[in-house]
Amino acid sequence: MAPALRAGFGIGIAGTELLARLLAEHDHLPAALGVREQRLRPFVTRHQGEALRMRHFFMPAHLFGYAARRTLIRAADTPVGSALTKTLVN
Repeated sequence: MAPALRAGFGIGIAGTELLARLLAEHDHLPAALGVREQRLRPFVTRHQGEALRMRHFFMPAHLFGYAARRTLIRAADTPVGSALTKTLVN
């Protein structure tokens, strides 16, 4: 799964958990939503920017981009590519 997608899932789950805690604390939906927005906005903005920068990788506009993406994905599935990917991602 693409890192941008994992981040989106994680933010969604964290946002839901945060909203539940804030509702218990504030007991007022608009206040809880405001605090949730304030806390999550920096993470959401950063990951939206990353997704925009990577959009051409995920949705290539031409055959060369598609071939390059397939090559990178296949290379990452080799022992050397897997080790390199782990090093770059972590």
